[in-house]
Amino acid sequence: MNGRSMNYNLLDEKWIPVLYRDGAWDRVGIRKALEDAARIRQVAASNPMDRLAILRFLLTLLYWCRGNPPEDAGGEAVEAFPSDWFSKLDANRDCFNLLGEGKRFYQNSAYRRIKAEHTTNYLIHEVPSGTNKWHFRHSTDKMNGLCPACCAMGLIRLPVFATSAGKGMTYDSGKSPGINSKPPLYVLQIGTSLAATLRLSWNKAKLETGTPEWETPNMQLPKTGEVPLLTGMTWLPRSVWLSDPKEHESECISCGRTERLIWRCVFDGKGSSKAEARIWRDPHVLYSPSGKREVTSLRASDALGAADAAAGQWARIMGGLLESSVISSTGGSIWIVGFSTVQNDKYLEAVERVIPLRSPPDQLQESIEKVQRWQQKARGLGRRLIPPKEKKASRKHKEIAPMLSAIRPHVEGKVSAKVGELLAGNDDAWEDAASEYRPMMWKVARSLSPGFTTAAVQRRKQIARVAPDMRPRAEPDKRPKRKKGGDK
Repeated sequence: MNGRSMNYNLLDEKWIPVLYRDGAWDRVGIRKALEDAARIRQVAASNPMDRLAILRFLLTLLYWCRGNPPEDAGGEAVEAFPSDWFSKLDANRDCFNLLGEGKRFYQNSAYRRIKAEHTTNYLIHEVPSGTNKWHFRHSTDKMNGLCPACCAMGLIRLPVFATSAGKGMTYDSGKSPGINSKPPLYVLQIGTSLAATLRLSWNKAKLETGTPEWETPNMQLPKTGEVPLLTGMTWLPRSVWLSDPKEHESECISCGRTERLIWRCVFDGKGSSKAEARIWRDPHVLYSPSGKREVTSLRASDALGAADAAAGQWARIMGGLLESSVISSTGGSIWIVGFSTVQNDKYLEAVERVIPLRSPPDQLQESIEKVQRWQQKARGLGRRLIPPKEKKASRKHKEIAPMLSAIRPHVEGKVSAKVGELLAGNDDAWEDAASEYRPMMWKVARSLSPGFTTAAVQRRKQIARVAPDMRPRAEPDKRPKRKKGGDK
């Protein structure tokens, strides 16, 4: 944004933080991000939600400008994209104006003359607004604002991470979530450069691309049939119109840069977006294993829901990941991003995990079975802690659940850090994972049993031995049984 000009075009303005492969850091516009994609190591935003939203946005631009990938697009290739691929950006330059009197990026011009009564802080989840509690960041509605770059970042988050809010489903109060409902866990395959990462997610299946939001503002989702790729990936669950920046410069409440800030905006709901006959499968979402009746997306655990709510999350993620098509053809590293919420609309924290995958395709089924076995055995630890003679009186031992809740996050955290080794390793690797429970179970044993009597000492030993049993299952004896009364 030069001088006092109100034109802020995302093609050229420096709003995307990137880290180059030579270690240099910079902010770039859309055009330069795509031109330098082979030289850029990764998007360098501090919040993984921003990194994922930017990668998805750049990927939609790639589909929009080029369509489905050519046969020779490559997988881990780091070659630069041909410059003539993106001539469509210049031909539609006005679609990417963040401000100004004409068409605006991800904004509804029907709200142009409506008084902007909401704070722009609504665009950034981690900036508290309304009556949300101030934790580590203090902000005041309509007194703190966002720079244009952070407004752009918040707008591209909307299709990916918008939650429901407000009562009812009217345009004035009800705010439906994005097309994926409560934000799920997203997964992307990571390459050695931005170009490689985009190529890895550029699906070679001949998909119907459709129309993106910036080309057809305020578009509606179809009620029936399959949602085209670009329509689903860019649909906005909010109607937004940004006010003009203030004349004086202030510090942005999100990134801290001193610029002319945008303090207010229109931020309205679009009513209910539910439709039973609509079909949408997001290419970057982990869905529940195919064995379940209803296909649902996997979501980040609510860490406030229970002391060990997130302890087994890595195994659930791996179960969904191994059954998905994401790693069917190539390995590499998988990047998973989500964020946990309370009551579906209150932001808690962003979560991310990078998982190196070394499991060959012919070993996937065996890996799936081992992950499922780990989940089953880890869930059953509580039953094994009950004294053998008191199985029917399990309700008496209410001390067992909090004990397990105290140790599971620690143990499962250590095990999940070795997930790459587990998927590529043999049975010994899983046995080593199970052994992580034993030091902690000895502490639990000392807490649950005093050890003053022979029976108490035996009880301690019984508890200390409890761990997920990952030993290979014995093959059943298939020899035919002898008939009674026959020859011997």
